[in-house]
Amino acid sequence: MRRMIALAAVAAVALAAVATANAKVIRTNWSERLDYANRDGFVRLYVSKIELTRTTWKAWVGLTNKSPMRVWLSASLERPKIANPFVYWAGPGVWWSSYERRTAGYEGTGTVITHSVRGQVAGYPTTLAPRKSWFGTFSGSLAKIPRDRLLRIGFGILEYPQRGVFDLQGRPLRRRVVLSTTHQFRLPRRL
Repeated sequence: MRRMIALAAVAAVALAAVATANAKVIRTNWSERLDYANRDGFVRLYVSKIELTRTTWKAWVGLTNKSPMRVWLSASLERPKIANPFVYWAGPGVWWSSYERRTAGYEGTGTVITHSVRGQVAGYPTTLAPRKSWFGTFSGSLAKIPRDRLLRIGFGILEYPQRGVFDLQGRPLRRRVVLSTTHQFRLPRRL
């Protein structure tokens, strides 16, 4: 039994090595500044590379809080417009947009809709202290990602306290900002 488990472990490592050897790597070195708080601060998003196999993707990413205040990070279903029924996963993953015709009720109108595929991440922080950073990887399946779209890396939702705006208990209200890269990439035709 131990020998079977050992052989299975060796086979899994060998398959992972072959998959990594056949992977396409997109060297991105993206560093994007997102100003979010009216001169109070900004967040820097990093994507250093994206690795693609036939069935999976993996992105090496990071965040730096360049502000004097603590920020909160979360992920949830997001509905950009209350009147529209479209929702997407606003969290670590791969995001893309599409144009949906006649969604505003009139001929010739439409709405840009965000779509996403959830990624796996270990150790993603829920808060980021002032002047602190986090670096890690997001990964997932390519099964539901379209091959003909411009794709971006989504980070989730950032919340920060609004200066001078408080709730009934005197706590500062938080403003929400959806985080994704503005840089985009396409899946290679052949993987």
